[in-house]
Amino acid sequence: MNENDSSKEEIETKRAPEVDGFVIAANCIATVTDSSKSMAYLDCHLMVTNPLDYVEALGKAGASGFTFHIEVSKDNWKELVQLIKSKGMTPGVSLKPGSPIEDVFPLLEDENPVELVLVMTVEPGFGGQKFMPEMMDKVRTLRKKYPSLDIEVDGGLGPSTIDMAAAAGANCIVAGSSVFGASDPTQVISLLRKNVEDSQKTN
Repeated sequence: MNENDSSKEEIETKRAPEVDGFVIAANCIATVTDSSKSMAYLDCHLMVTNPLDYVEALGKAGASGFTFHIEVSKDNWKELVQLIKSKGMTPGVSLKPGSPIEDVFPLLEDENPVELVLVMTVEPGFGGQKFMPEMMDKVRTLRKKYPSLDIEVDGGLGPSTIDMAAAAGANCIVAGSSVFGASDPTQVISLLRKNVEDSQKTN
């Protein structure tokens, strides 16, 4: 969810030896876009070592956004951003908890910049991890330096942590376990959205 979109779906792609997660993700995107003509923003977060290899197929499948990790793209991010945009997708960059926020500054200040930064608030790998509040310093730094930037947070987000993320300046929230594990997912989504919207009004 963010200030501009009423509906945003995130599809994460991870590389595992026993399953081709990319094929599954691409098929999911194509199914959603073909069967329902959905207007949802399909945000794809690529947790892979070679994101350049996946741009064309995800663009063809109908992905809206393509977010790659800075840790594996320091040498080719300019080519990657250009290719993502050429396929009609919005480029975003993500960084793990141990990566300094300064690593993404060049990608935001380039003449052909990324349009979203995803701050991981857990270590990538699996759901249900505990939110890392110290990552909010990164969000605050980004919001102060780039006031109009879409800043996304992913990991451990739910009713008990949304206040911290929204107050720090995050306007795009990824929530998995807290939504799908709730007795009333719709209520949780509404609460998360309201917190972000209220925070934006006061900041």
